[in-house]
Amino acid sequence: MKLLLFDLDGTILHARHTPGRVPFDLAMHDTFGVDVALRRIRPDGKTDPRIVTELLAQAGVGDEPDAAAFAAFHDALAAHLAAAIADGSTRVEAIPGVPRLLETLARDDRFALGVLTGNLERAAELKLRAAGLARFFPVGAFGSDHADRHVLPEMARARHRERSGVDVPLVDCVIIGDTPLDHAAARCNGMACVLVASGRIPLEELVALAPAAAFGDWSDAAAIHAALAEL
Repeated sequence: MKLLLFDLDGTILHARHTPGRVPFDLAMHDTFGVDVALRRIRPDGKTDPRIVTELLAQAGVGDEPDAAAFAAFHDALAAHLAAAIADGSTRVEAIPGVPRLLETLARDDRFALGVLTGNLERAAELKLRAAGLARFFPVGAFGSDHADRHVLPEMARARHRERSGVDVPLVDCVIIGDTPLDHAAARCNGMACVLVASGRIPLEELVALAPAAAFGDWSDAAAIHAALAEL
């Protein structure tokens, strides 16, 4: 069995926000009293705690938030995101080709599926439900588990083991993402990596990292399925 760990934003779904109504920005204001804009940084592949720290530094706040502050931010982000999805100011959609591939993988007993994302857990759950993808992912590891993305793969593997009773070896775990940071997390943990240029990083930049496989998009589900089976 192979354990496939999927990133979210830019990999299997997109979240698009009405200008001035970005839940992350609103939660930053509520929690830390700063006016910031997520669009002014490059968040690709970073965990939400890392993004919070970077935005606070831009706003001139040098102190690292403590656990209570991050918990308050998690609450605020989940509340703003839920409201934005409900009123339509945030639209979350599965990237074309992803639902069909996940359906195929879910029926193939050679694979188990999980999430590996920098999103805080409740934000990830809201996005997955809005995109119609939550049912595919019984386990995961999230930015709310640890700020360091390199720590998350082993956490996801352990949660799969606890849930299923199956201890998938590191060499049979695959991280699927759209950024160099996904690839770095895989290498750090001795896992394979498949990269898809479905986000903002061009395919040639991803190919240069020498992942196990790279694709321009999700359109050829059969080819991606076959590539995953051969890893």
